[in-house]
Amino acid sequence: MWGKSASNRNGIELAQENNNVPLTYPKRCQACAQSTMSLQRWLALHRFLHMERTLLWLMGMLLISSLQADDPDAYWPQWRGPLWNGVAPVGNPPVEWSESRNLIWKTPIEGQGWSTPIIWENHIFLHTAIPMEKKLPIPDVIPPGTRNIGEHPDVASTWKAQRIGIICINRSTGKELWRRFIFEGMPHQGHHRKGGFASQSPVTDGKYLYSYFGSFGLYCFDFDGNLIWEKPFKPQAMEDSLGEGTSPALHDDHLIIVADQEQQSYIVAIDKHTGKEIWKTKREEVSNWSTPRIFTHENRTQILVNGAPVICYDFETGEALWQCAGQSLSAVPMPAVGQGLAFAASGWRKDTVHAIRLGQRGDLTDTEHLVWKLDRGAPYVPCPMVWEEEIYLLEDHSFFSCLRAIDGKQYYLKHRLPSPANFSASPVGAKDRIYLLSEEGRTFVMKKGPEPTILAINELEGRFQASPAIVEHRIYIRSSEHLYCFGKD
Repeated sequence: MWGKSASNRNGIELAQENNNVPLTYPKRCQACAQSTMSLQRWLALHRFLHMERTLLWLMGMLLISSLQADDPDAYWPQWRGPLWNGVAPVGNPPVEWSESRNLIWKTPIEGQGWSTPIIWENHIFLHTAIPMEKKLPIPDVIPPGTRNIGEHPDVASTWKAQRIGIICINRSTGKELWRRFIFEGMPHQGHHRKGGFASQSPVTDGKYLYSYFGSFGLYCFDFDGNLIWEKPFKPQAMEDSLGEGTSPALHDDHLIIVADQEQQSYIVAIDKHTGKEIWKTKREEVSNWSTPRIFTHENRTQILVNGAPVICYDFETGEALWQCAGQSLSAVPMPAVGQGLAFAASGWRKDTVHAIRLGQRGDLTDTEHLVWKLDRGAPYVPCPMVWEEEIYLLEDHSFFSCLRAIDGKQYYLKHRLPSPANFSASPVGAKDRIYLLSEEGRTFVMKKGPEPTILAINELEGRFQASPAIVEHRIYIRSSEHLYCFGKD
């Protein structure tokens, strides 16, 4: 028999236990409070209810995890994220961080590469190029007389042999899981000081990783690092030895690759299961660095490719459907799609942004299908971001713009960010916030919408040119030496 009333460790008052003595129950247990039962029965009942609630919670978490595993929108499967526009629809990363605040982990990355972290479930994939001390001759693989391959002032006159490959990292811990090298030797051309030998981002369908390294080939690996197939590519001749950089695009069973260069340019579709060529279309373009944008309009899947004319191709056949001239040469930004329009931007020697009505055929240059255009504020490297009703433009040098996508109405144009900054990374977004990562390591967190509102400025140490990735409550940022993971406490 119990003595006087006592409290258990949860602070619940327990009365003396006699056969029909009422107990003092938690206020939430109204049914229990109106009944009489022994202490043992009451504890057993609440133990059972607690176990039942715990089981239901665990089942819910397993269901969410199962749904997330099948939901490509939950991860970052390609360079511009699950929606092709840099937005994580289910992401909610922190607003503020530093080298010590909201830092989950920080992992050193050997070598150099500016590929975006590609993330699926607990895997992060990066490309890297590690310099070798081995002295090797430069391969003589570019045909004599090839145009425009002299060295640019911003290209190193000499470079080392390289080991080029993939690093896989555990997303939870930041620990390296495996690495695989696909090339070891001397590259036949150098690269721009802002580029590298591993600038392309891989892409995943959630089962396999597809890594394209330009002249060094296309490779398919499973998530354990086993090589499934490989496809060689002929060496490319890039203008002024500026290096290669376009990433592959994936949709259904097709990998789409654009190879714009100083020899014969082309766009090609590759079967993701076998590495075999499906179709190949010649392009009358010189060197560009833009990744193709795949989209579906009026039940027809199409491919949009930036260049001096932006050109739209049929996804199944490679047929050119329409083009619109007036862009600058040396196109870098991937086109954007939204509001029934295609948006092409380029900023080398002249600023151009064109909004082109989808669903057309033929040459659309200077027709009514060019809905609006802009000759100021265009990005040279970062991609335009179409997010719902707005289009955002990040210039390379500290200017940010927001326009209404459907008609080009200027909400703000060339808004100067408060700190001098240079940008190579493209904008990413989540939870009505836009994250602008500068080369100097400052991230400007902007509020989405028609007013240029800065929520935070976060600073890190190092050099930053890779675009960030967002998954759930975390943002992944790559510097020249590290991969950071920031998340909410």
